[in-house]
Amino acid sequence: MNDIRVKEYVVHWEDTMRLPDSDMDEKIKGLSVATQLGARVPTGLIIVPEAYCAFVEEGALPKGLGAALASHLSDIERRIRQKIGVFESDKPPLLFSLRCGDKNGDVRLPESMVNIGLAQAEGQAKRSDAFAGILQEEYAMQARQFQGSLLAGAAARNPSHGPFGSAVDELLHYIERIYAHFQELEQAGQHHFNRWLIVQQMVYANWNAQSCSGRAYTRNPRTGQADDFGKYLMQQSGAYLNLTPLEQKKDLRELRDDIPEAYDQLKAFFTELESYYRTPRYVEFVVEDRGLYILQNTRGSCEAR
Repeated sequence: MNDIRVKEYVVHWEDTMRLPDSDMDEKIKGLSVATQLGARVPTGLIIVPEAYCAFVEEGALPKGLGAALASHLSDIERRIRQKIGVFESDKPPLLFSLRCGDKNGDVRLPESMVNIGLAQAEGQAKRSDAFAGILQEEYAMQARQFQGSLLAGAAARNPSHGPFGSAVDELLHYIERIYAHFQELEQAGQHHFNRWLIVQQMVYANWNAQSCSGRAYTRNPRTGQADDFGKYLMQQSGAYLNLTPLEQKKDLRELRDDIPEAYDQLKAFFTELESYYRTPRYVEFVVEDRGLYILQNTRGSCEAR
C-alpha cells in the first residue's frame, strides 16, 4: 500500500488522501476529493481489499481484523469524545454505517447497513428516548434489506442479528456476510467489482426539523445547465429516499427556503467540484442541524450536446 501503514487491513479515513489514485475505488476517491475541497465528510475507516483476499485464503475473517477495528474505533471515540452507542440528550449518538465501495459493471452488491453500534450492550440500557426508537426501526428495516440483497450462500451464513456485545462484533458479522457474497460472485465468474468496504460515522437527516437527506447533480443532466437538479426529504434518513414516491420528495430549489445555510453550502460545494473535475458530478448528502455532510461524490452524466 505504498507509504500507508495499514494496521491489520484497516486505514483511517484521513489517510486515504495519501493513497495513490489507482489504489482507490470511485466512492472512496470522490470522498477523498470532497475532503480536500473542504467539505464535511463523516469520519470513518476503510477496509482494504487485502482483508477479503485473506478471507478467501483462510476461509474465515482474517485474524487481527477485529482488533484493528477496535483500535481504530477507539481512536474515533477519543477524537470526538463520544462513546459508541451511548445516547445523550443534547447530541446525536456515535454510530456507524457499513457499505461496499464502488462497483464496475452490472454486479449485484449488498445493501448498506446503518446505525451499527445501536445494538451493543453499552447502548442497550441507555436507549430510552424517541430518537433511539426511530433509529431502531431504521436499523430493522435496513437489516431486512441487507439480508434480501445477499446471494443465497451469504444469506444463509451466520444469519443472527444479535444481540451483539460490541460494535466491533456487529461489524465483523456484516463484513463476513459481505465477503461471502463477494466469494459467490467470483465463483459465478463475476470479477468486475471492487472489494473495498467503508465504515463511516452516521450523520442524521432525522435529528431535528433542520435536517434532511438528499441526492443531486451539479447540473441538470438533461440540459447541461447549472440548475437545481435533485430531490430531498426533510427529517428523513437516506434509507427512505428509495422508498418514498417521487411526488413526495422535495425539489432541491426548495432547500433555499427550508434550510438556507445548507443550500448555500451545497451550491458552493458544487462550484468547487466542477472546478476540480471539469465534469458534472452526482452527490449524496445529509444535513444535520443545518450542517451539510457529503456522503458520496461520483461521476454525473449529461445528455445535452
